[in-house]
Amino acid sequence: MKTGSKWQKTGYLWITVTGISAVLFTGFMLLNTNTETQAGQGFGSTTQSLSAQAKTNYKPGDTLNLEAGMPLYTQVIGNKVPVDLMGIQYYTSSNEKIKGQAVHGEWIQFQDYNRGELWIPGWYTSKESRSLKTVTPQTFSLRPPGSSTSWSPSPTLTDQALIVAATKDWYGLSIAPRVWNKESFTYRPALLWVKAQAVEQQAIVADGWFQQDASHSALAVRHLTDIMLNKKTTSKQVKQWLGEPDWNENSANLNDTGYTMSIGQTWRYERADAQFLVTFNKNGKLARARWNIPQDDRNNVVSDWSFGRSDEYEFTTKITGKSLPITLPWKPIWTNQGDINYTFLKAATDDVLLMKGDDGGFSGFHYESSMYALDRHSGKKLWEINAGYGRQQVEVDAGRQYVTMYTDYDPDKKEYVDRIRHLQLKSGDVVWEYAPKQKFRLNGITAAKNVVVVSSPVVEGSSNSWLTVLDSANGKTLWTRKLSTGYQLLNKGSDDPYVMYWEKNQLVAADPLSGRTVWSIKVGKPTVDHPENNPYFDGIYRLDPFASTQPERWMLLRDQWALLDLNTGKKLAQFPAANGQQIEVLSDGKLLIRDNKKGDIYGDYADFTTTLYDAKSGTERWTQTGKIERGFVEDDQLYVIKNGYPAALAYDTGKTRWSAQNTISSLRYPTNQGSYVVIEDQLLLPMGEDLLIMDKNDGTLIGRVHDVVMGNPEHRDRDAKNGTMNRLGNEVYIGSSNGRFSIYDANDLHTHISR
Repeated sequence: MKTGSKWQKTGYLWITVTGISAVLFTGFMLLNTNTETQAGQGFGSTTQSLSAQAKTNYKPGDTLNLEAGMPLYTQVIGNKVPVDLMGIQYYTSSNEKIKGQAVHGEWIQFQDYNRGELWIPGWYTSKESRSLKTVTPQTFSLRPPGSSTSWSPSPTLTDQALIVAATKDWYGLSIAPRVWNKESFTYRPALLWVKAQAVEQQAIVADGWFQQDASHSALAVRHLTDIMLNKKTTSKQVKQWLGEPDWNENSANLNDTGYTMSIGQTWRYERADAQFLVTFNKNGKLARARWNIPQDDRNNVVSDWSFGRSDEYEFTTKITGKSLPITLPWKPIWTNQGDINYTFLKAATDDVLLMKGDDGGFSGFHYESSMYALDRHSGKKLWEINAGYGRQQVEVDAGRQYVTMYTDYDPDKKEYVDRIRHLQLKSGDVVWEYAPKQKFRLNGITAAKNVVVVSSPVVEGSSNSWLTVLDSANGKTLWTRKLSTGYQLLNKGSDDPYVMYWEKNQLVAADPLSGRTVWSIKVGKPTVDHPENNPYFDGIYRLDPFASTQPERWMLLRDQWALLDLNTGKKLAQFPAANGQQIEVLSDGKLLIRDNKKGDIYGDYADFTTTLYDAKSGTERWTQTGKIERGFVEDDQLYVIKNGYPAALAYDTGKTRWSAQNTISSLRYPTNQGSYVVIEDQLLLPMGEDLLIMDKNDGTLIGRVHDVVMGNPEHRDRDAKNGTMNRLGNEVYIGSSNGRFSIYDANDLHTHISR
């Protein structure tokens, strides 16, 4: 037996076997009775197995008992299968009964409704298996029988073998899989058995597995956490085993939508080669665990996908790009903890922040959304209205002193009730309320200068509509108008000077107080689909919660995009529209025009071209292949999401100056959870669950912001784009996916991460 420093790797002993007669079993005879070693296995032979020592005379139809912690196989494993390539996906997590359907030698086959066809060595169903006890993980070496022949097993096998169980005169060895993740599968360590008399030099694995000065590799710690951690594990045990965490953060919501929010604590253990996140519920029990690991040969999967263990989906692995973001401290001025997942800033005054809360669910999983106000100076909640799973629409008056809210569901009464309430923004007091006369549901509301516009069907199910225009000061009806089938309301808010609608091949701008037509344009019905009909489109404009909108707007007029002066109806610019086309207005007024060669809103990035268009001069600055979006202009640089990755382009040519494609997690589709914010040389962007910080000059990943949990609020793309993250002066306003909303001082971030 050779031991010594050069045989020590990743915290385990390499094993050199000399004429070995010890054998590993899965609970049955693994190898044929010969003296040769199977390639890739590295173990000799024997004539007797565990199953041979136990009664396993079972027949199909027998009901059998399995203890917790037993490995389950998707097929019969032959003696030529390397022990680190057994493809184990499941272990029994609790005692369970099975009905045997077939017997193949020492294997028993059974069917599970959720897991499909499974096999288990017969020994695990025997009475003798009940003597199996788990033990504290131990390193070991094998006792040489004295032969002069020497052979070294494969390092990928033996550098990750641990004693984890014992029964009578056998030891159970856990052997990490050669490949942890492949395609959509997560594999588990194998449990093999060796005669106790063949084992020597046992040593308990010391606590503090993942401390910065620990000798264990990330793979070794991953093996340990896989076999030791479960939902009964406490925070006290985790701290003993892994050591003190590098960071302690508020967790994501541990409950599904439809249940009261539950925020626990997430401990982060961070090293350059891996990160381990452990989340505990309010009772200190383990709720979730996740490894963040760069892509390598043992995790050959699509980057940025999370893989859950087949038996416990809360234990996951996330394969990332080449770099893992380290956590950086940035202390908020204040934080408000809300009670609904996502927090979006809608509008702001000097003293009040108007917020939207949303649980992020859809397609049957959306249960609640809300509108609430926060004191801008302290973060204290001033008032809140919960809309349940119904619709809510909110319009802020031009002076930003009042807010009109439409809801169609009452979560207290648990019934649909249309209500329009005009509230004081600061206090939430109801100034007036409008109750529609009809019993059937409204179409919704919008606003123009000094008025609220109510749209309601003429009769239930009708596509005709009555416009009822209310004085926003007192809720009294100013005028009404019946609109015919196919009409469209075009108002975006109280900054609009007129009530605008399209009907009967005419775009009309009506005086808000009288209904008199101020200007109109004869134009047929649009012949291409408006991109804002797509719930995944994040909008033509990025709206600033702190500023009023400009009195000009891009509108789709038949087959043309036209920039209209809303005060006069004059066309300031226009260009042809096309199906599958999306347009985005940049801060300087120029457009990013994304065209799809297949005329579709979806497709591969290669299907798109993106053009920077100067509408006022009618000139195309440049056209690039690919999908370029979420543009942020600063000097001569354009920060974008290009084909799903953060990137920076030369503003005058469109040439890519840097791309984070090979450093940050690979994304198949763009983030839909926020927009760029620049703080001196730092570029901030929500991506995945992190708020990332990059060097704006070269795209280098600097890190992630401490204690900010982002997410992917599907179908809330416009709210996310406009309200997740904003900056006004030195104040940075950041939402989250765990109900938290915070204000930060931009100067503090520069101080902490200055390089």
